[in-house]
Amino acid sequence: MRSFELKYADTKLYFGLNVVEKMRNHLNGVERVTIATGKNSARLSGALKDVETVLKDLELDYEIFDKVRANPTVEIADELAEFIWENGSDCVIAIGGGSVIDTAKVSSVIALSGGKAKDYLKGRKAKRFLQLLAVNLTHGTGSEIDRFAVLTHEKEKIGISIRYPDVSFDDPKYTLTLPRNQSIYTTIDAFFHAYEAVTAKSTNPFVETLAFECARIIGENLPKEQKLEEKYKLLYASMIAGIALDMSPAHIVHAIEHALSGINPKLAHGCGLALVGARAIYWIHKHCENSAKILMSLIGREVKSAEEAEKGFREFLKSVGFDERLSDYIGKDDFRDVERIVFGPLKYLLNRVSFEFTKEMLYDILEKSL
Repeated sequence: MRSFELKYADTKLYFGLNVVEKMRNHLNGVERVTIATGKNSARLSGALKDVETVLKDLELDYEIFDKVRANPTVEIADELAEFIWENGSDCVIAIGGGSVIDTAKVSSVIALSGGKAKDYLKGRKAKRFLQLLAVNLTHGTGSEIDRFAVLTHEKEKIGISIRYPDVSFDDPKYTLTLPRNQSIYTTIDAFFHAYEAVTAKSTNPFVETLAFECARIIGENLPKEQKLEEKYKLLYASMIAGIALDMSPAHIVHAIEHALSGINPKLAHGCGLALVGARAIYWIHKHCENSAKILMSLIGREVKSAEEAEKGFREFLKSVGFDERLSDYIGKDDFRDVERIVFGPLKYLLNRVSFEFTKEMLYDILEKSL
């Protein structure tokens, strides 16, 4: 499990055991820090303690904002931005998964560029932003290496291109405390980053290289017992899928999931992707057969048709212990709202594929996922 570092876009990323120690090299001139976290994971993983040790050794003042939750809202981002401002911070350290890192991205912009989070969801551009360091705790979102953030405003979950973290840290030991279901959810998120990246109009050979390797690693390691070596590999798969997604963004499956978890915030993002993913794969496979076929083979499912692709993904989910259904979270009464959101504020995601995604396809996916 070798440690390494890389530079992608505006982010310097450190990968491997104990890489948070490298944070010391990026806090020169910093006087006050805001740490953004959720209630539990930063503490349970040990990441918060490690970051605090660095800050105390450097004699830096810091305050902790621990109110970020899954499927964060614009109100939480605004509250964090105000906290950063009132604390007089010149650096933000996000410790968490995608929800925390995404929120910190937006809040670090608001703190210097002004406005409200909803303004940025509606198209306002970042002019300036505070230094942002991201300590990633999951092997799923890729938010530590991409420019995207997702927030919910009035039950509409919207993704925007906002900024890259300045420095990120991927340490697999912090993912060991993930519950098994969360490990599955976050890995499925990484899988669909890869799957949608290679089936988007914007794909290219480099994206395919990253996405195929991500799928191979997931296929080999998610079914296994989640020890440190497997976590290292799954974290790496997530990171390279994040780069693939940054270059060739998500489309149909993420559009549907954003609508679902906007309606029911208790639905974890990766879980939502898994719930609708199999039937969505059926429709995508019909139009993007070559890349989709290769990617499915890399998770151990040789497929020759869209029907086999759907069946193969359902079998893969079953093999790793995922047995939830969409009806656990929403009912048919919600379908009209899903349609309104997918073909309204999220329609731009549908334009990223080379075929027309219809309302009939959406309803078919929802019906067959219940």
